[in-house]
Amino acid sequence: MSDTSSSALPRQVADAYVDAIIELDPITGTYLGVSESSRRLPDFSPAGQAAVADLIRATLRELDAAEQRPGADSDAERRCGRLLRERLTAELAVHEAEEGLRTVSNLQSPAHSITEVFTLTPTATDEDWAAVVERLRAVPAAHEGYRASLALGLERKLYGGPRATATFVGQLTEWGGEGEGTAFFADFVAPGPASLRAELDEAAGLATASVLSLRDWVRDVYAPGIEGAPDPVGRERYALWSRLYNGTDLDLDEAYAYGWSEYHRLLAEMRTEAEKILPGAGPWEALAHLDVHGKHIEGVDEVREWLQGLMDEAIEALDGTHFDLAERVRKVESRIAPPGGAAAPYY
Repeated sequence: MSDTSSSALPRQVADAYVDAIIELDPITGTYLGVSESSRRLPDFSPAGQAAVADLIRATLRELDAAEQRPGADSDAERRCGRLLRERLTAELAVHEAEEGLRTVSNLQSPAHSITEVFTLTPTATDEDWAAVVERLRAVPAAHEGYRASLALGLERKLYGGPRATATFVGQLTEWGGEGEGTAFFADFVAPGPASLRAELDEAAGLATASVLSLRDWVRDVYAPGIEGAPDPVGRERYALWSRLYNGTDLDLDEAYAYGWSEYHRLLAEMRTEAEKILPGAGPWEALAHLDVHGKHIEGVDEVREWLQGLMDEAIEALDGTHFDLAERVRKVESRIAPPGGAAAPYY
């Protein structure tokens, strides 16, 4: 963690934490728009995870001291301190439960983060593409760190889900170009400049080979190692992740009761709307009717353009009436997830 003076207040502690976490996690840096992060990837190994946890603990100690100093009782300092403490304690709880040793998923894992960050990495200039080359060359080490964490999870009997693992193997196959499409990294570097063509192709080849090597290990070592294991679910794990995602400790029984009540309320509304579409029909019959007689949008590009139009219309209608949007966030781009990604658009 970068140095904070003995007079640091909570907001200064928070700033120092952001600087330090970007050093350990360049993917976070890219999400925050830090151009210097574009050349690197995080260490996903157990040692890398421990370094992040050590930073969190050190930051919490700094925050304890900062909250006792003159000036820390202002609204801005108190709010910042409260938010920082909540986020860091939630993240630390996930780490201490060793969740990072079984992050196998079809939606979110270090492998997904490694792949997806390239879609946010700047590519406007030759200098940007030179940074991409370096980040691509970092992919094998990042995958190796992730594999080391999963291997330790196997040793400690902290298993990912067998079904999620099978899906994950399929995704890695797609990303590696052995599915229906081209390899993700080869496709990503295709628009790069001619001046860096050899370097881009070489680095993309290394990254693709690493994807397939990880796929082989997950398929041939990890999947057999967890064969027959139950899906890793349960109230305790759910509460842990609920806290991380929601920022509060929910009453899970109350939350689920509310969810079921909303389900039944919405189902009643669906039945009402289905009756309007096709008298005497229920929701599923109405959907089948619309499949044949309703308006359709065919084609990937056509769906993306339609979604883009919806978002543009919404921004135009809401900006200046319900919200005041800064110019730099008025443009939202509809994108289609690459093969092996989530079966949904992203923005």
